Amino acid sequence: MLLHLISFSVLFRLIASELNSSDARNSRQRYFSDPSPYHSFNSFRPYWLNRSPFIADTFDDVGIIEPVEGRSLLPNRFGLTSQIEDNSNDDAIAGRFFNRRVSNRGQPTGNSNGNRFYSKMRNVNPLANFMPCLSSTAEEMGVCLLAPVCSYYGGRATGGDCRMGLTCCVNEVTSCGPLITFNNTYWQSPSVISSETSCGLTIKLDQYLMEQKKPICQIRLDFLAFSLAQPNAESVCNVDSFQVAGAINKVPVICGDANGQHMYLMLPRSSTSVQIVTTLGTASGPRYWRIKIAMLSCDSEYLAPDDCLQYFTSSAGSVMTFNWVDTTNRATRQLANQDYYICFRTELVNRQASGQVATMMCLSHCQVSNGLPFSLSGNAEARSQAVGSRACANDYIVFPGGFSFPLTDPPNQRDRFCGSLLSQNEEDDSPQTICSTAKPFRLLYRTNGDETLSITADSPRIGNQGFCLNFEQKLA
Repeated sequence: MLLHLISFSVLFRLIASELNSSDARNSRQRYFSDPSPYHSFNSFRPYWLNRSPFIADTFDDVGIIEPVEGRSLLPNRFGLTSQIEDNSNDDAIAGRFFNRRVSNRGQPTGNSNGNRFYSKMRNVNPLANFMPCLSSTAEEMGVCLLAPVCSYYGGRATGGDCRMGLTCCVNEVTSCGPLITFNNTYWQSPSVISSETSCGLTIKLDQYLMEQKKPICQIRLDFLAFSLAQPNAESVCNVDSFQVAGAINKVPVICGDANGQHMYLMLPRSSTSVQIVTTLGTASGPRYWRIKIAMLSCDSEYLAPDDCLQYFTSSAGSVMTFNWVDTTNRATRQLANQDYYICFRTELVNRQASGQVATMMCLSHCQVSNGLPFSLSGNAEARSQAVGSRACANDYIVFPGGFSFPLTDPPNQRDRFCGSLLSQNEEDDSPQTICSTAKPFRLLYRTNGDETLSITADSPRIGNQGFCLNFEQKLA
């Protein structure tokens, strides 16, 4: 009996050993036969499935872009899944590798030894500088990297102002659907753009990414070049449009021309991504864009005040509405449903060679060749607004505390302006300089959803253009 038991035990061990050996061989075969997910990974060239990443019919609260390869999603890196399902899953899996504790809502609730180790490795890694930099030509911005690493990522080494043997690596994407994780990335329109389509990208936000390091609170978009189809006669972008999803401040839909303009996107605390999308209809004119995407960390000195779509940080300059240009064409260029603040940082101004804090800011017409520098809700060209309950009810700007400069007697306290000329006076044909001592310096710009259908309709003979105004900070 004992001999039988011993024989059975030996036979059982031999069978178990053979099974384990077979599994190991199969596992090794699968491991070495499949290409490594890191071998072809390129953070400058994100990967998407061969299908449209946009939901063309509805723009819901979830977002309007559906990426299928996440820059920081560990499930995709390890080949566990081929599609993003939930950011909380990413956090949970990241916690398995870096011992990060995760709350019930999928947000990090604390750091661990694994996270501290990861942070130390990130800080001492010479490949992970990623500091903002200026190219050698001073015309582009990028991040500091070793030249071979920049080339591997698909960037362009430009020299620039980096130290420790690093180069200013300029990242440029020229496709629809990329996933952006690097600061100072340039989004260039594709060389061939089809009508009746959408083209967009996703900006991935994650402070645990090596290239971000800190929480991002704002994103600044600089429209270095931008031209889409014009709005219709009612100022609506019904053919082409540019829009943003994921920001908590009011970001209007724009079209037409926006060269030299910019936008600040305010991000919610738990933001993981922002989407920007260009929707293209059927149009014959050229469409193109080049947009610089800058990520501002929460401790950056360049953050804009809350609720400001635009933020100017000089004592003098010019501010204009989206799609304003100096042109003889009187077709409607003003855009519908604009509702945002334009803010100005209080600057030092010189008096007798010593800098003093400005106490007043003034607005005046830009110098133009053919266009209208101020054209909001106009019924007659070069006429200021009327007085009454319906005055400036459609499209207008609000300059809090505005008064004419030099002061009139008696002073006029009106701070809402429209018409086709900037003036405190009623139905006047002479422009005025309007100043304010109310701080912080800011403008509110607001338009309704049409041009000629509202009560007190604007004149169809004079399409509203928007405005171009010079601003200057002074001492009162």
